Amino acid sequence: MSPTAAVTGIALATALGPDLDTTWEALEAGRSGFTPTAATDGLYPGEVKAPAGALADDLPDVPAFGRRRLRALSRESLLVSRLGALAWQDAGFGADTAPDPQETAVVLGTAAAGLSGYLRVLRDGLTLGPELVSPYAGPQGSLNAAASDLSIAAGAQGSIVTVTAGRCSGAHALTVAADYVATGQAQAVLVATVDVLDPLRLAAGDGGTPPGEAAVVFVVEDAGRARARGARVHAEFAGPTVLRGAVDGGSAAGPAIGAALAVAGVAAGELSLVCSSATSDTADTAGIADGTDVPVLGPFGALGDCAGATTLLQVALTARALAGRGPGAGPALVLTTDGNGQAAAVVVRVP
Repeated sequence: MSPTAAVTGIALATALGPDLDTTWEALEAGRSGFTPTAATDGLYPGEVKAPAGALADDLPDVPAFGRRRLRALSRESLLVSRLGALAWQDAGFGADTAPDPQETAVVLGTAAAGLSGYLRVLRDGLTLGPELVSPYAGPQGSLNAAASDLSIAAGAQGSIVTVTAGRCSGAHALTVAADYVATGQAQAVLVATVDVLDPLRLAAGDGGTPPGEAAVVFVVEDAGRARARGARVHAEFAGPTVLRGAVDGGSAAGPAIGAALAVAGVAAGELSLVCSSATSDTADTAGIADGTDVPVLGPFGALGDCAGATTLLQVALTARALAGRGPGAGPALVLTTDGNGQAAAVVVRVP
């Protein structure tokens, strides 16, 4: 098996709850996070109202920022900064085990964080004039704003990277984080994903699936280093594989699954669970070889299409499902697909 990365801290917020346990319990109870939701940010004419999985609005303050700065932060920046603090706390770093700030990196995956802010700045500059555009608004109108604000809140002074690849953005972020800890470019990586609602997502949906908001932050370390410091490990993962579809429009799910299993050194018959990004329990699992009968977890029929936050949500929920099975639970496969044929696969284990 290839060198693995360990998830030692998890914090998340979904339409079903402000943390992993609450979200998991709601899924087990069969609850849905959908409510009639309107996005009225003034960017588009009229009001778009549709079922969606929206987060609560009571976002706590982030201690690293003053009140004036908090008012200027985008919703995405507030979410990942708050969750970053909770994930770091969950990782259990002590005074003598916390990595040096220069050895702490931030990688954020998102489909569209910062886009609404950018469009708002552009609109205000064109309609009101540049002199009336808030100086606080400009920095929030970029895809890298949430990652930068997370690094400030966490005191991370290592590399800061934002990746965007639609629903597979989180898989790309995990790949970067795993590379960082494997090559020694960082001792710990705050891996974040976030996407919130906007009128276009509310109007479009994806294949009939209502959109959903979600934010997730992991602390990722080298698995050996995490064990050496006595950390609680939520999950270990290997083989993040992201592939684009064929030129004929075919899905990359099958090749991505095969590549992830090969990198992890796992046979399809060893899998104990598949977590699918599809709202159907079978739509994107056809690529598993040999017709293996594996239980499938498909949470997004209750959470909505969470865009760039999808893969990290899948990894967190898969780790929670495996932990509930007790010692000896076999490896699981997380499979993320989108309507453009892109697919990401990652093998997850729990200690």
